[in-house]
Amino acid sequence: MSVRFSPARSAARRRALFSAAAVAALLVASPSLAQPPEGDGEAATPLDEIAIEGRGEGDASAPAARLKRTSEAASRLGLTVRETPATVDVLTQQQLQEQGSRSLIEAYNSAPGVVAGNLPGEPGVTAIRGFSRGAVGYVIDGVRAIDPLIASRNYDTYSFDRIEILKGPASVVDGAGALAGTINLVTRKPEFDVFKADGLLSYGSFDSVRAGAAVNVAPSENVAAAASVLYGRSDGYVNDTDSENVQVTTAIALKPTDRLKITAAFDYFHDDFRTAYFGTPLLPSDVARDPSGVVTGRGFVLDKSIWKKNFNVDDGVMKSDAVWARAGAEYELTDAWTLKNDFGFYSADRLWRNSEDYTYVATQPGDAKLRRDATLISHDQQSWTNRTTANFDGEIGGMRNRFTTGVEYMRTEFGSRRRFGTVDFVDPFDFDRGDFPDTAGFATRQNFDSTVDNTAVFVENALNLTPEWIVVGGVRQDWIDLDRKVDDLNDPTLSDRFGNKFKATSWRIGTVYDLTPQVSLFGQYTTAITPVSSLLLSSSARAAFDLTKGRSVEGGVKTLLWDERIAATASIYQIEQDNILTRDPVTPALTVQGGSQRSRGVELDVSMAMTSQWKVNANAAFLKAEFTKLSEGGVSLKGNRPLNVPERTINLWTTYRLAEAPITFGAGLRHVGSFYTDNANTIRVAGRTLFDASIAVDVPAGGVVTLRGRNLTNKLYAEWSGYSSTQVYVGAPRSFDLTYSVKF
Repeated sequence: MSVRFSPARSAARRRALFSAAAVAALLVASPSLAQPPEGDGEAATPLDEIAIEGRGEGDASAPAARLKRTSEAASRLGLTVRETPATVDVLTQQQLQEQGSRSLIEAYNSAPGVVAGNLPGEPGVTAIRGFSRGAVGYVIDGVRAIDPLIASRNYDTYSFDRIEILKGPASVVDGAGALAGTINLVTRKPEFDVFKADGLLSYGSFDSVRAGAAVNVAPSENVAAAASVLYGRSDGYVNDTDSENVQVTTAIALKPTDRLKITAAFDYFHDDFRTAYFGTPLLPSDVARDPSGVVTGRGFVLDKSIWKKNFNVDDGVMKSDAVWARAGAEYELTDAWTLKNDFGFYSADRLWRNSEDYTYVATQPGDAKLRRDATLISHDQQSWTNRTTANFDGEIGGMRNRFTTGVEYMRTEFGSRRRFGTVDFVDPFDFDRGDFPDTAGFATRQNFDSTVDNTAVFVENALNLTPEWIVVGGVRQDWIDLDRKVDDLNDPTLSDRFGNKFKATSWRIGTVYDLTPQVSLFGQYTTAITPVSSLLLSSSARAAFDLTKGRSVEGGVKTLLWDERIAATASIYQIEQDNILTRDPVTPALTVQGGSQRSRGVELDVSMAMTSQWKVNANAAFLKAEFTKLSEGGVSLKGNRPLNVPERTINLWTTYRLAEAPITFGAGLRHVGSFYTDNANTIRVAGRTLFDASIAVDVPAGGVVTLRGRNLTNKLYAEWSGYSSTQVYVGAPRSFDLTYSVKF
């Protein structure tokens, strides 16, 4: 496979997809489609309606729905969240809009035990239960990415019906890379016998705009289609960091017979940052002009006088165009047996041309002591996935049994052009951003070609030993074939071709027992496999390492209380990972396997309908994450905490709807504890507590206008560290947005 840039092809594809977006928007805006079918007497309801009309499974806003809905991320058995012997968080579109989660990062941060942020090459990166980056699986509608670090983006939440987060090892379901958990982004699906449409228009601080529309139509009892379109743009809260994104999802479902269902979906995601923000460099305390207490350690501080400066070059670029296409067929052989086949295709073109790393060098003469790098990286990626399963849901010996077995094959082809050099040294207080330099003289000029073939077979089973007692088990065998080619343009004698073949087994066993109709106990033991680093970008040395192995034990309780007005989940867990990379204790310059890390924690998630007008959602997570064996620079880091991992997170969101007026008040709190920017734990970032509030007013024709304020105390804080330990991403200051939403 050759590394290639294809701007003409990408531009043509983008124009075609923009046209599709316009068509979808027109469909939603059409007066003929904006009305229910003739004879339908249901009144239009506003999108952000808070009143509780029922507590059954069909009411998505009811607390009980959190435990009664099924989750695609947890298993392929069709288990509900309550039947799953693990912690599963499901964030619905309604919930995301109520709490004001616009981006995936904001959505992830609202879940217990999850923190998210940006890295230059990994926007939307997450840490779950003390493990981050490649330890978190990434899936869209059940189609996984072989390398989550490369595929992750910070998409707008509007395109997704829900976001499912399975906590703990999930390799039995999603293969390699799912040690800490799996995130499944579920797009809007067609629904039979239903017409519905919704839209939103929002404007806020930093000249930020969001406009979206979605529609579901069912022209006959055997056909349904859904489409959504989203456009967003912003100037950014850091100077001169313009961005734009376009998202289009389309899907169709057919039922030719009572036993056959066929589905197809096509999604397009585009994001473009003119000069992206890659963090703020830390400065020595005696150099900073307005030092803050946000960062401490090694004499570095976050200088308030420079945090709004953009240190990227003036013509910086970060953009991505991605297509996800899926097709599925499901045939019921009998009332108990079903055959399924799911095919997925993913294609992405990504480009970075920036200065991403900024380091203060005290020994540099004069005032120009901030060294800036130069990075040009392109990605040209295609993946094909096919999964065939046989599924059983019936009785064995009078006991209900759900069973699935199948085979999965994924092939990924990846090309990358990579250029690394140094831009210049600048004065951090007064500098010319300049333009990206010519790459001809760069110290590193390489072209990568990678191919990964992944074949897997798996079995899962859930047996009801009694109506109250379920035992769930599963096993998966993976074969991974990596082939890499690196062409060195500066020195062809250093060009290399290498690879490796991996074979690994993962399994789990768990149980759920209903103490009462309202209280269920659960527990499980699971294993997982994870590469030591990105497979598609691995060096010859790292490609030779074995897969790391992880294991976890978890137990907890899921309950519905107070006539199902309260749904709660509490869990306690331990996750261990072996064979991570470390330094040889005898030869510190040599990287070897043999390190290990562990996390232990407690999580609590509660949803309450206190009255028909008052709702409360709250969650908290407390963990102790540490390296149990790790060496860097000849120094043992045993007991240290991994970077970007706080020991506690707390979220609280509440809404109250007035009885005498169509007005809903909302208030939210998010607390995140301190974290470190390096594994040596020498630079500490202070924790933060942020406050949000909103007021929503119903308006005619089924609309709602919401005014929302974020970070109302204007707290200065850092939310993530960069690739360098002396560079942090500063969070957004106080901001406001006004949103009009409508639902038909």
